[in-house]
Formats: sequence, structure tokens, C-alpha cells
Amino acid sequence: MKKFALFLLLLLPVSMFGQLFPKVPDFKGNIERIVEKRYGKEVFSSKRDSGLFKPGAFSGWKYTYLFDGNSQLTRQVNTLKRKVMTEYMYQSETTGNKLIKRETTENHTNNTKENSIEYENFTNSRGLIEKVNSWSVNKNNGTRELLLFETETEYDNDKLNGFTRYYIAEKGDTTGGERFSLFYDSASQLIRIERKDIVLDLKTILYYDYNEQGDVNHFSIDYLVGLRNFDNNKKQDIYFKYDRHGNWIKRYYSVSDKKKVLEAKRSIKYR
Repeated sequence: MKKFALFLLLLLPVSMFGQLFPKVPDFKGNIERIVEKRYGKEVFSSKRDSGLFKPGAFSGWKYTYLFDGNSQLTRQVNTLKRKVMTEYMYQSETTGNKLIKRETTENHTNNTKENSIEYENFTNSRGLIEKVNSWSVNKNNGTRELLLFETETEYDNDKLNGFTRYYIAEKGDTTGGERFSLFYDSASQLIRIERKDIVLDLKTILYYDYNEQGDVNHFSIDYLVGLRNFDNNKKQDIYFKYDRHGNWIKRYYSVSDKKKVLEAKRSIKYR
């Protein structure tokens, strides 16, 4: 369970619930429900040993996001061809200077109990996050294990300029980490994040571009900067189309400057 949970944390650096990494773009407005369809499907034929990937075809995956009266995300339901596969429940509570955010997962494809990832956010007197502990809670065996922690935060007024993330091995020892540096333009918009491995000295860099309304309409991820002899064009680009409320309704991707491909569509119901 710990290895799987840590694997998810590593794969989803820009959308994790309750961490220091900025959630860009985030939800806006008085939202009741979002239904997101994913595109890109592998089609099999009796004449072929392997499938043929069709990027424009509906994959069968649908993600439904549900919000409370304060437009806070409370639940996510993932379905494949109308069959519920996974459910996520989101909760938060505050104790002193500690804000706890909890993401509980219920897997419908097997008989396991609910498992969760819990984020402990420690704040200073100004309400700024100084440290985050990320825990894996396994209800099957009643264990609670530390996956990683984020500390060494640096702020310029209220803007986060940097922090360090340390990963925890199976025996509880630190097993490397990354330093994150955040850069802003004159309008205080986030324009670049550098994610540097503190052992290997390799970087992954994210670049952000904005439309006239101040929404991120494109960001690119440049992988393994410093290892150019391995691959000189390892870059992924993500593009967004927005509604009038400032929430994205279409997302596209391209790899190494190739043609944009539709990845997801959203229909949003507002209150």
C-alpha cells in the first residue's frame, strides 16, 4: 500500500490535494457538479496481436466531481463504461495550527476496505503553510505510515518561493528528495517551477502561460533537464479551453511539439 500511494504522489505533482505544490488551474465559482470525460482509447482487432490507439475516441472513463454548498470538493466518482471503479471522499479539519486534509479511496474492483492519504498542514502565525506531512492510512491492517514530508519553505510576503520535499523509505529513513523553486512575473502570476533532485542534480521544469483573463491556458513540462544526451526533446505540453467562469472545459496535450490531442472534456453545473 505504501509503495502504491507514493507512486501516485510522484505521478500527480500538479493536482494533489493538500500539498504545497500549487494547484493550477484550480476550481472557480459556485460549482455543484463537474462531469469529465477522458479521451484516447486502445481498440483491438481479431487481425492484430496488439491494440491500435485512437486518440480522439472516448475511452469509456468518466470522472464526476461533487461539491458542497461552499463549492468545496467533497467526492469524486470514477466510472468505466458506467461501472463504478473508484470513489474518493475529501474532508478537512483544523486543530490549532494544523490543518488536516484527508483523501479517502474506496476501490470497487476488489474487496479491500477504504484507504486514505492524509495531509497534515502546519501553519505559522500568518496562516502560511510551513510544513506538510503526507501519510498513508491502510484500514485493512490498521497501519499509518509516513510517505513524504515537505519543509524548508521560503516566502516573499505571502508568495511561496520554494520548499523541499523528502521521501520516506519502507523502514522510515529518508530516501532522497527534491527542491522546488517557484518564479513569478511582475503581476505575481506563477510562470515557472523548477523541481530539482537533491541527489542526482536533475531538473524537471514547468512553464505557465496565461490568457487575458488570467487563466492558465498552457503549461509545459520539460523532463530531466541536465540529461540532454538521453533525450533532447522530452517535453509535454498541456493546453486548456475555459468557460466564462474561469474553469477549463477542454484539455489537450502534445508531446515533443507534436499535434495537440484532446485528453478531456468537462460539463460543469453551477448553482
